[in-house]
Amino acid sequence: MKIIHFGDLHVWRPQIVWRELNHPKRWLGPLNLLLRRAKRFPPAYRRAALDEILRLEPDIAIFTGDFSSFSLPEEFQEAAELFAPLREALGDRLFALPGNHDCYTPRAVRNQHLERHLPWVHTEPLSRLDLSDSLTLLGVHHSVPFRIHSNGQVNPESLTRLREEFASARAENRTVLLAGHFPYVSPPEHPEGADHRLRGEAPFIDLIRENAPALYLHGHQHIRWAIRPACTPDTVCLNCGSVAMQHPDIHKQAGFLSWTQPPDGTLQNLTAHTYDGQQKWEERPLEVRSLKIGDWKS
Repeated sequence: MKIIHFGDLHVWRPQIVWRELNHPKRWLGPLNLLLRRAKRFPPAYRRAALDEILRLEPDIAIFTGDFSSFSLPEEFQEAAELFAPLREALGDRLFALPGNHDCYTPRAVRNQHLERHLPWVHTEPLSRLDLSDSLTLLGVHHSVPFRIHSNGQVNPESLTRLREEFASARAENRTVLLAGHFPYVSPPEHPEGADHRLRGEAPFIDLIRENAPALYLHGHQHIRWAIRPACTPDTVCLNCGSVAMQHPDIHKQAGFLSWTQPPDGTLQNLTAHTYDGQQKWEERPLEVRSLKIGDWKS
């Protein structure tokens, strides 16, 4: 089974939402777009990425959030158009979760801009897709609209349901892959800022350590890595990076991850795919790095 993991597309539209100017993000976001985000996320990269993923014909494609930049209907509409060929090819085997930029403000969440344009995205606290008779993919939704910061917040309901799904998987002897938008651990050279991290992560980490899903797939930080943290030694954490960001660092350059997934949960042929902006894609193996206690920050 070939799996592709990608995320952080960040479709953007330069627009002021006058009804929400009392919300700090509605003027901080456009300012950030003007100063750096517009250059960092060239529109042409979006189609190049989705076309390459479609060309590779994965069995499963997993998108771990941030279709948009500001949760604008126009951004979600463009994302829906970009994803349409992949959705047509894969159907429910295209598994997607929201990111914090898809839940940008309380009003955007209440108006369900994401759900209206991308109704197939899993916005429930916990979602499930059985990949085979012995392999299950679970997705957690921890994205909430903070006033200024880009944090996530562990949802108590997702913890309760996740605990139940882990128990069910154990009883049925199923291997679990887990996906979410936010990392719960970051390597020391890429620490997660206080305004960007997952809040309330301790019971989430405990649950992962106790139940040992084979993989935890996430994005949020725009850099690719594969780590086995000491706090969850039986789980490999994969960060897909951004699928559409222009950057000179090859680990931050636009791209995604692919691998072959046997039923037992082992990871084979883990590959980083990167885009140089000139219609050229490169592939290189990505090694899993083990982090000792003290080498990671949650």
